[in-house]
Amino acid sequence: MAKFFLFDESMQSAKAKITTAKLATMGDIVANEKAFIYAEGEDAPDEITVMGNVLVAVGNSIFKTVETTLTAANLDSGSAFVVGTDYNIFVCDPTNGDETVDQNEVFVISVSTTYPVGYTAANSRRIGGFHYGVVRKIDDNGEPVNASGTTRGSGWESNVYNGILPNSVWTLLHRPKCDPAGMVYIGNGLWGDIYLSSDDNNGGLATIKGANPITGTEGLNWYIANEKARRVGKRLPTYAEFCQAAAGSPAGQDANNTYAWSATGNTARTKTGNVTYAVSSMNIRDLVGNVWKWVDEFCLDPTASAWAWQDVLGSGHGQAYIPSNTALHALICGGSWNNGVRDGDRAVGCVDYPWHVSTAFGVWCVCDSQ
Repeated sequence: MAKFFLFDESMQSAKAKITTAKLATMGDIVANEKAFIYAEGEDAPDEITVMGNVLVAVGNSIFKTVETTLTAANLDSGSAFVVGTDYNIFVCDPTNGDETVDQNEVFVISVSTTYPVGYTAANSRRIGGFHYGVVRKIDDNGEPVNASGTTRGSGWESNVYNGILPNSVWTLLHRPKCDPAGMVYIGNGLWGDIYLSSDDNNGGLATIKGANPITGTEGLNWYIANEKARRVGKRLPTYAEFCQAAAGSPAGQDANNTYAWSATGNTARTKTGNVTYAVSSMNIRDLVGNVWKWVDEFCLDPTASAWAWQDVLGSGHGQAYIPSNTALHALICGGSWNNGVRDGDRAVGCVDYPWHVSTAFGVWCVCDSQ
């Protein structure tokens, strides 16, 4: 990358000349591809590439990229990426906006969301980021493969690796409407959290590794889950969206927690991201097992028939005109900590009402693209 425009009083330098073509392309971020940063995948799990010909404004300077591959050597702190961590990519201006100095930018990767070590908000610009975690190996159709490359062949459940999640890579032009940290792109304009929702201790929800998934233990029901999701710019998924995100997750087992937190002898939830192989083809953790996940779909008990007003929605929230006091059901998906082989990427429960509070019911969130 190099300075796109350089001040030169004599206007002899080609970089100093303002042309019609330059004026047409100067701007905040200009790129031919919205996803102008991408991960290399399993062949280079610790590499990420910035495409060429992207214009980036940093303070008073404008840079034009050449294709550049970044690694842990570009970290501002530490020497290796850490599983379960969100990283941000910055373009930094070592000239501090000096128009007379022609000097290439510096790429820095940092856990900071504001500016990297050694720079300030005035001479750095966050242009994207990614999550480093557990990646499931898949074929071109998104189906999981085993070590031999056979789609759902013997041993496919454990065929994962640590690396940059390719679909977690975001840019200022390709990202969710909410904070992109801890999210992956599922497709068709939909982003999903990598980890089950936990309490962010600020009235909303977080998506981080190693936390307790929020459940009825913290008073969660469908309404509260919906409200907490809204506060962080997210929403509950539909059943179809859940199935898309969970596809490729190994099913639960009765006797062990190898592929999901599902053994019938379990008595409680486990931390988010605690089971290594409990990861979907979309690189999302724990959608099978651990806790049931509320989704944004309902059904009505077909056996209930005594229609009447029911005061079940909570004080000050009105009443429901339904055929019994538990007739309205909100769907839950994925299974829970002790459902064994019943846990799976299409598992669904249709019996629980949205005001129900259960220690086994949690939530997982999605967000639309900006």
